[in-house]
Amino acid sequence: MGYLALNLKQYGPPESALELIELPYEHPRNNEAIVFIDAVGMHIADGLTARGEEVLKPLNSTPGFEGVGTVKALGNNVNCLKEGDKVLLPMGTGSMRQELRINALELTKVKPPFTDDEQLALITVNGFTAYFLLKDFVKLKQGDWLIQNAANSNVGRYLIALAKLYNIKTVNIVRREDIIPELKQLGSTEIIIDKEHMQVDILSRILKKNIKLGIDAVAGHATEKIALSIANKGLVVNYGAVTKKPCHISFWTLFKKDIKLCGMSTLNGFSKRTKKRVKEIHEELASLANEKLLHTKIAATYGIEDYLKAYEHIDMKGKDRDGKIILLPNK
Repeated sequence: MGYLALNLKQYGPPESALELIELPYEHPRNNEAIVFIDAVGMHIADGLTARGEEVLKPLNSTPGFEGVGTVKALGNNVNCLKEGDKVLLPMGTGSMRQELRINALELTKVKPPFTDDEQLALITVNGFTAYFLLKDFVKLKQGDWLIQNAANSNVGRYLIALAKLYNIKTVNIVRREDIIPELKQLGSTEIIIDKEHMQVDILSRILKKNIKLGIDAVAGHATEKIALSIANKGLVVNYGAVTKKPCHISFWTLFKKDIKLCGMSTLNGFSKRTKKRVKEIHEELASLANEKLLHTKIAATYGIEDYLKAYEHIDMKGKDRDGKIILLPNK
């Protein structure tokens, strides 16, 4: 007998790309830990990876970009952890498995009291992304504004909460009126419905805020809307392409406003920091999750044997998905 893990055997639809395999139980070597995987956060990128649209994982590897677990066993020379500790996995670890053998120094210990595993399972990918968007592009002072679209996404929600914590004001663009109360509760300063964004009176009100940072996760013509909303010499940072289209900003907008557009990679955020600093941020994000300051709407959880249902769910959009998807490998 062994433990179960997903394997990416080929690129294609999840039903043909993925398989559930059994692997032999392992013992920790020097400096290593065996982690019992409690929960795995799933993302649109998991589906893109399976289909080969974004080659973020090689073939014959375990999918999963983040997760939370419990230390089951430790090898020699491990002084930073003890059995039973709650830990976050480093980003990019193949987490869709029941157990993982890993260098203990790569794990981030979570201090109690703990929030739900489902919440902790999501703070690595989206938490670091939101943190780097706030910290790495424009030096925002207390009372400054930023504007973002896709504000109901998990990164968007984390951005709202972190901005409130740092006394940064946010204009948040959403498509649905029904989620406005949730975003207000998170700390959104102002919320605008996307179809009303370009109305003359609303755009005029936005421009009076002298916004220097615009954050775009949608691409296509949505990038232009963000560009039109920020101050002259401002910056638009793109970190996603919900529309699956290139970012579009007209020549005249660039010409008249003297603004810049750049892309954002979470991996670049790591490269700018020491491993010690990355772990400190990871610990801070975990603490904020435990305090429920970073909190996510969970749509559904699935056991590892129901992985195809989980992959089907992450491909849904808006109300159909209705939150984040969590894999519970040991359920």
